Amino acid sequence: MLIWLLAIFIGCLAGVLTPGAWWVIQAGGEWLQARLHSPLAYAIGAPALVGVLFVLLFVVFRSFRSADAFTYFISDLHFQDGRRKIRYSVLHAIGNLFLLLGQAVVGIEGFCMELLSAVGSRLGSWAKLSANQVRTLAACGATAAIAAMLGQPTAAFLFVVELLYGWGSFSFAVGTYAVTAFVAASVAQSLTAPDGFFRSISGNDGGLAVTLRTESFYLSPEAAILCVVAVSVLAALLAAFAIWLHRKTDKELHDLFETRRATDISSRAFLLRVTLWAVLTGFVFYHFPAVLGSGVALLHDALSQGYVLPVALLALLLRILMGAVAYSVIGSMGLVLPALATGGMLGACLALLGKDFLSVSPGVLALLSMGGYFSAAFGTPVAATALVFGYAGGLMTDSALFLFTALLTNFSAHYLCGFLQVDRLAGMGLYRHGVRFRQGMCYNTLSGIQVRDAMITYVTPVQKQSSIGDAYKKLMESKFLILPVVDDKGKLQGTVALSDFYGLDAWKRLGEQSQVHSLVGVEEMLKPARVHLTPEMSLETALQKMSDEEFAIVVEKETEYAGLLVKSDLVNLYNKEVVKKAFHRRT
Repeated sequence: MLIWLLAIFIGCLAGVLTPGAWWVIQAGGEWLQARLHSPLAYAIGAPALVGVLFVLLFVVFRSFRSADAFTYFISDLHFQDGRRKIRYSVLHAIGNLFLLLGQAVVGIEGFCMELLSAVGSRLGSWAKLSANQVRTLAACGATAAIAAMLGQPTAAFLFVVELLYGWGSFSFAVGTYAVTAFVAASVAQSLTAPDGFFRSISGNDGGLAVTLRTESFYLSPEAAILCVVAVSVLAALLAAFAIWLHRKTDKELHDLFETRRATDISSRAFLLRVTLWAVLTGFVFYHFPAVLGSGVALLHDALSQGYVLPVALLALLLRILMGAVAYSVIGSMGLVLPALATGGMLGACLALLGKDFLSVSPGVLALLSMGGYFSAAFGTPVAATALVFGYAGGLMTDSALFLFTALLTNFSAHYLCGFLQVDRLAGMGLYRHGVRFRQGMCYNTLSGIQVRDAMITYVTPVQKQSSIGDAYKKLMESKFLILPVVDDKGKLQGTVALSDFYGLDAWKRLGEQSQVHSLVGVEEMLKPARVHLTPEMSLETALQKMSDEEFAIVVEKETEYAGLLVKSDLVNLYNKEVVKKAFHRRT
């Protein structure tokens, strides 16, 4: 019961913080504009001022962080039992606000995800909850932040589930995320209603829902097929390009400024990096002001005023470039809103490009492209589909064909991008460390470790000529539920499991102390080994072969017994290897 109450509290906190942060950004921007009168002074002064504040904040607290927000978030949840450090999270959240004031291409959800995930982690530790429950509360903070910002609770908790755990998450965690998401979205929407405390006519998503609103979601079957093909292909290509650009920008900045580790970089390197961001942002802000910021204004202008195609394409590429530069400076988790705006801009460009043969409104194309790009960039097609459904008016929208079109587009874009880039946008800070996450697991680490590194060899197998009484004693002494059975040459003959004994009628009738059991050979209850592994096999392949099995027999030369692989030992070794690759923070 306590974890549910804490999850509701986190949802309420997110519902207040998100519109409050929007209000702070708007008030701060108006304050800067009032003191920097000319457009040139504002374009140069805003990034420069917040850049100075940004550097001072991180230098004073010695908390240099670069392209590592999702790195910390994922590694804390998977390898640190959900424990997040309040100091780092608060500083990173404030840094995210500074970047927003300086017109960086980051989303407000980055501020709330950092802060609320740390709050959830601290609340779980304070309440002395289990590690799994602390981990769940930390993830609830990220869920609540996205739900409050988007106003789409279903998409928010599905996004976190897909991002962290893949499609096989535990139902308990999913239920907790869902409660948090719905509470956060409800509170945020109430506060930003026309008669609410913040009285925002654009809502808590900065006007994204209003921008995407269209007269009709009608599609003809022919147009729907063209949309699926065109949008999924373009969204996959653009997402693959964005991922490559993020990786390239991050690597070049680290190499250029002699960053040897992702934390504890020199203050000089950090200052140079922020200066580069401020100069580029000031230049783009002066010449193309609508390109920066949340991107909602850019998308609104593109759909309502109708940019010419070259201008729309330039704005799209500039947004991706500036987003990559901003992420390489601090690595904000505010990637969701920029990704949605980028996907919407892709739809606006496609509407201009295909206006002669695509009889579809620009709003519909923007919505479909937003879902396709989001799905491809993050690898979360289910969440992207829920997001499109939400912005299209829910599951009861008038056009069923539109819903099926969105569904096919999102999954097609996801799989097409997977052929081009196995990595996705959320794991950006992990790339330099050789860590590749997919559905909550570092698959290249699993591929790089062999079974021989994780298997145990001290377990003595049962001899084939042994009696079932001797086999039972050996099982009880080994404290394993299953043991291999070998012949006198050490070749594997099968397995004997503890559960097999309790299925024998003679065993149940006579009891385990009966002398009769010494007369019955173990081969009478021998079963073939369900899983065979080899020492040279990678842990990734071993996990796939083991499936739901907790134990697996390791053999050499096809038949010779070599050892046992226990899934818990495999996971422990995996965690140690990933932590070695991931960087460590100062305490």
